[in-house]
Amino acid sequence: MEHQPAHRRLWNAKYWACAIALMASVPAQSAPFSVSITVDNSYALFSGTLSAATRFVGSDPNWPSVDTYNFDLPTNAYLYVVTASDQSVAQGFLGQFTNPTTGTRFYSSDPAWQVMATGLGGRSAPYSGSAADLALLTQEIQDANAGGNPSLGWVGLTAGGSNGSSPWGFLSGIDAAAKWTWYAGGNCNKFNPTQGGCDAGEWLVFRIAVAATPENPIPDQNGSAGTVPLPGSIGLLGLGVLAAFSLQSVRRRLAAS
Repeated sequence: MEHQPAHRRLWNAKYWACAIALMASVPAQSAPFSVSITVDNSYALFSGTLSAATRFVGSDPNWPSVDTYNFDLPTNAYLYVVTASDQSVAQGFLGQFTNPTTGTRFYSSDPAWQVMATGLGGRSAPYSGSAADLALLTQEIQDANAGGNPSLGWVGLTAGGSNGSSPWGFLSGIDAAAKWTWYAGGNCNKFNPTQGGCDAGEWLVFRIAVAATPENPIPDQNGSAGTVPLPGSIGLLGLGVLAAFSLQSVRRRLAAS
């Protein structure tokens, strides 16, 4: 067998180490998701990361209509719903989030959803895809992640009546198992904050992690990046480490020769 020159062996080792490192750093894959949602009185839907809103998806000021969005999202993404309380009659968030890849579905009352209060007032809520609105929402997300907001971080939602309950009636497009929910803060009813006009420390932001599962509904609860390793990603990382050791081995042999 023909022996390669020492410098060629070192170059090959560097080449494979770089190639494997690049494979190990491939960003999270995307998967299809479906969101059906309505909020009394209105909402704006965004997607992004654990620490930033990066995309405006849509909004609706008309609560009797159920909107359904189908799109691809990175598996480490988050959905954010911006809204505010009604000051006179009732308020509520009703929706379902479906991951057809894993076959899981979460309703608005499930523990995969969280909410936070900004205390900034309803009129200043970001309801568009402008750079200013994305920056404002991102700042509030980061404040909530650090616990420096009126709700002291992200907290669980409080459920009210199921889809079909008064004063809304049944809204098609969302399963009957879904429940109206809200944040039980401010002067809202602590047992059922969906009933009666109130001020919950507006504006509010609801969120859910795309990587949520029934077994792990809040992937970032320990302060991690909220990512779930994809199949094979740990193996690729291991190959990258192995390549680094191989490169060091080649260098030691060259130094000894």
